[in-house]
Amino acid sequence: MKAPIFIIGYPRSGTSFVGKLIATFTKLPSHGEAHTLTLLQELHHQVNLYSRRTDFTGRELVKLLDLDELKDINTRFFREFYRRTYGSDQFIDKTPGAVACHGWGVVKEVFPDAVFIVCVRSPVEVYESASLKFGSRDGDGPATDPVEVATGWVSAMRGIEKLLASTFASDTHVVSQLQLRSDPTATVTQLFDFLGLPDSVVADGIELCSQSREDVLTASITRPSYKTLRQTSLADVQAQRFREICAPICTDWGIEL
Repeated sequence: MKAPIFIIGYPRSGTSFVGKLIATFTKLPSHGEAHTLTLLQELHHQVNLYSRRTDFTGRELVKLLDLDELKDINTRFFREFYRRTYGSDQFIDKTPGAVACHGWGVVKEVFPDAVFIVCVRSPVEVYESASLKFGSRDGDGPATDPVEVATGWVSAMRGIEKLLASTFASDTHVVSQLQLRSDPTATVTQLFDFLGLPDSVVADGIELCSQSREDVLTASITRPSYKTLRQTSLADVQAQRFREICAPICTDWGIEL
């Protein structure tokens, strides 16, 4: 079985359900949402910014630091933190968000054997799901900003595309939420085969999908296509802006807006 397993994708793309599915049949430990190696990614980013600063004279004490050694120390610290937490390199890490979708290089520095499960969903359904959970214009909570969702989704998908074009593509498996709800048999079979799980658990995995009523599978469970902008309550101006932001990525992935 392949591990550690890192589940990434934009929020409301099905990472929670896929994490539950994998955890149920691998029996690997996890901690809900992690957001741990995204911190290491930010630390490395800050080190890189310092290494490129041009306003230093060369006499500052910081110039004596070996910044590569500092990054190595941080990497070792996070590696040992995970090992202390889980007792081994066998675990599931679920961190949705655009930052995590760009952090696969850092993950591979810490855990060279890591594999990635990428969850992908239409930006329209991501927006609708976020509005349902976190509040909408017609709900009790604050409005969910469609432009913010569209921009974040595009950033996450750009990170995923870079991963799929990298040398780590063979360590990556994409789970489409449309395929998950329309063809759970193929989705579970392909996912479990990628992870190296035995054929004997595939039927139970498919059954779990059929029984699930997680957000990603509810109202649209029998619909063979993603919801489009025409089916939302977005104002025309908002819908047009949403389309402009997401259209290039949607075209690449065959997602209708």
